[in-house]
Amino acid sequence: MKPKRAKSKQKGFIVVVVLCIIICMAVLLLGFNYQSRTNLRAVGDFQKSAQALNCAKAGLNVAIAAIKGTDESNNTNKTSSNLLSEENTIDIGDGKCSITITEENAKLNVNLLKDKSGKPNRTGIDQLLRLIDLLNKDRSDYSHIGYGLVPAIIDWTDTDDKVTHLPFIKHENSGAESAYYGNLETPYKCSNARFEATEELLLVKGITQDVFERIRDYVTVYGDGKININCASKRVIESLSEKMDPVLAQMIIDRRKIKSFDSIMELRDVPGMTDAIYNTIRNTATVSPTDEYYHATSRGNVGHRNCTVVAILRKNMKTKNVEVILYKES
Repeated sequence: MKPKRAKSKQKGFIVVVVLCIIICMAVLLLGFNYQSRTNLRAVGDFQKSAQALNCAKAGLNVAIAAIKGTDESNNTNKTSSNLLSEENTIDIGDGKCSITITEENAKLNVNLLKDKSGKPNRTGIDQLLRLIDLLNKDRSDYSHIGYGLVPAIIDWTDTDDKVTHLPFIKHENSGAESAYYGNLETPYKCSNARFEATEELLLVKGITQDVFERIRDYVTVYGDGKININCASKRVIESLSEKMDPVLAQMIIDRRKIKSFDSIMELRDVPGMTDAIYNTIRNTATVSPTDEYYHATSRGNVGHRNCTVVAILRKNMKTKNVEVILYKES
């Protein structure tokens, strides 16, 4: 009887081994299947990400074409005008692309708070101070934007290491140089050079992320400093003169919706415009910038994958060519 029992035990052992092998193979197959699915999903996501990036790049090309088209036929002008005035979504292959274009010439250039001789540019400084007042009044529930960022911006862009003091500002009238930035938790030097991108403002004393988000749509680092009255926001128009009230600013916007201003002199015909206000703004506003600068944002979407391309575009008014002077992908 013992041999039979031994054979039974042996058979039982073999069955257990076979079952263990089957279980191990099943686990391996499941793991392989899971890894294969993961790899396929990763490949699919990579492909969709690449498609989303291509959609975003295609949208940027559409933006460039729209900017070029502002000088072409009436139909093209209408299409270009729509792209320049609001966000547009277009279908590109299997994806979609949202395009937003804003004119940098419609904003206040913070690189020009000093004139060519190195003296404070009171016109530009006063306009920035008025803009700060308007933003503080507009959103009193937000943290206060201090005047101190004005001399701090001047110190960031000038070439000396002397701290700027603006005596015509009662409070927060001192800037900051490398001595200040060098004592921060993460020290760095004051640039003492022009801003190359608006985001550099985040490095300046007094400009927190919250402050930056509130002022970024109204300031620029490009252009000749003159405000294009045909596309400036209501807040920027109000900041042109201390005598410019919200009603007159809105009248200017309503007038240009009917027909763009062909010359600054046409502002005289806007109801509510006085000689005093006109004489104040006629040298700081324009309808024909020397060079046109645009901020183009193109967001590509394919499935659940997204990609954004941001570019600063410069249109040479003599050659009508459009060049990319800043490009970022995210």
